[in-house]
Amino acid sequence: MNNNIFDEVEMDTQTLKYIGKDLYKTHILKEWKRYVVFMTRCHLHKWQIKDLLSFFAATPLRKAMLEHTTSFVEQTTRAFFYKDSTWDERIAIVKHHIEYLENTLNEEAMSKLYARGERIRLWEDLYEEQPLTMDLLFHGGQRKEGCLSLVLSLGEDELYQIMFWLAPSPEDGAMSLWIGALQGTPNGSEVIKGLTKAFFGYRTKNLIFYGIRNVAAALGCKHLYAVSNAGYYAMNHVRRDRKLKTSLDDFWQECEGQACRDQRFFEMPIEEYRKSMEELKPSKRAQHRRRFAKMDEITESVTEMLNNYKK
Repeated sequence: MNNNIFDEVEMDTQTLKYIGKDLYKTHILKEWKRYVVFMTRCHLHKWQIKDLLSFFAATPLRKAMLEHTTSFVEQTTRAFFYKDSTWDERIAIVKHHIEYLENTLNEEAMSKLYARGERIRLWEDLYEEQPLTMDLLFHGGQRKEGCLSLVLSLGEDELYQIMFWLAPSPEDGAMSLWIGALQGTPNGSEVIKGLTKAFFGYRTKNLIFYGIRNVAAALGCKHLYAVSNAGYYAMNHVRRDRKLKTSLDDFWQECEGQACRDQRFFEMPIEEYRKSMEELKPSKRAQHRRRFAKMDEITESVTEMLNNYKK
C-alpha cells in the first residue's frame, strides 16, 4: 500500500479502492458486485466517509491500523453492530472505540490488535493437557458485531467469543462496553461438559462472560450493555416470525441483566453477584470456594495483563 494515499483528502477515492479490494476478492463475480456496492455506498455518503478517512489519517498509528483493519470502513457502510443502526451511529462507534483505547492502552497494544492482527493473551490455564486461554483479538469475520473480541479457546479450537465495542452510555456519557454478540462452537458439547465439571459447575458460557466483565472493569468502563434478541444486527434481515437459535435475552437475564429503555439492549452488572458461604448449602460450599478461587485467578490475570499495556 502506498504510504502517501492518506496524505491528501483529494485522494479519498484511491484509499477507498485499496480498502474495497482488500475487503473483497474482486476476481470473483459475487465479490466484485459487493465491491461495487461498497464503493457506491461510500460515494453516496462521501462527506461522512471523508470525515472517517480524515480521522484515520490523523496519526501514523491510525494509518497503519486502517491499512491492516480495513473492516473499520466497511462497518460504517453496512447495517452492523445492532438493528437499525445509522451511518452516523456506526461512524461514532468506530471513532469512540479507537479513541478510548488510544487514551487507555499504549501504542504497542493498538499496533498488535489492529496493525499486526495479533492476540493479547489475558488468561491461560490447562485442561486435559491443552492450553485453555482468553485472548483479545480482532479479525474480519467478527466485524459485524463489534470492533474487538474476547475469545475463549482450547488449544486451536475457539469455544466461545464475545464481540464488543467501547462507546459512551446514552444515560450519563460514561464510557461503556457494548456486547454485540456471544457465540459458541456448535461441535463442542462434550468439551463444554468437561470444562463445566473442571470449573466446579461453572458453565463455560458464564466463564467467558465473567472474562468480559473483567475486561470492562480493567478498562475503566462504568457500564456494560449487551444486545438483546430484538437488537441483534441480523434482525435487520430476517422475517418477523423467525427467532434466534439461542436466546440472548435468556442468558442476559440469568446474569442479572435488566432491559434498557432502548429495547435493543440489556444493562448488565459489571461485577458478578456471589453468594456468601452462609447462603450455600454445606454440601456446596467446598465446590463454590474452589470455583471462586479460580474466578479470582482470572480477575487477577486479566487485570495484570491489561495493566501491562496501559499508558
